[in-house]
Amino acid sequence: MTEVDSLHRHTRKRLIVLSLVVALFLDLIPFPQPLAGWLPACTAMITLYWNLHRPKNIGIGMAFVLGLVMDVGLGTPFGQHALGLMAAVYLIEQNRHQILGYPYGYQALTIFGCLMLMTFLLVIVHFFSIHQFTGWNLFVSPFISALLWPLLSKFMLYLAYSRRL
Repeated sequence: MTEVDSLHRHTRKRLIVLSLVVALFLDLIPFPQPLAGWLPACTAMITLYWNLHRPKNIGIGMAFVLGLVMDVGLGTPFGQHALGLMAAVYLIEQNRHQILGYPYGYQALTIFGCLMLMTFLLVIVHFFSIHQFTGWNLFVSPFISALLWPLLSKFMLYLAYSRRL
């Protein structure tokens, strides 16, 4: 067991819930459409982070619920974000032990792949429900999110460590 695992093993559920609520609020802030594609997927990143470090608390069921909350909040077709988040969480769950052994750069590449799959599923569902392509700007968000992954990981480790003292 590494030091990171022992820090997250004692993380309180309040921190997990609070971080998910903050991420949901950040994702539900209305921005103009060209700018919205450039923003990181906060809820997806926090969900993947906690699924990676606390899989007993955040799993596919919680990803489904968070996705439905995002669908209701954003007014998108019901189940669109739920499907994308569940697929991303499933990929993380299947490769969890390998990903934890990677340095932050490789973790960011893995997160990029999961978020790109999620975005691809969102675009497909949106296309079949509205019969209109949403645009290429949605594919920028996984790049931004992957670049921010090391910062998010360090920040969450800082929060877990400061809460332990």
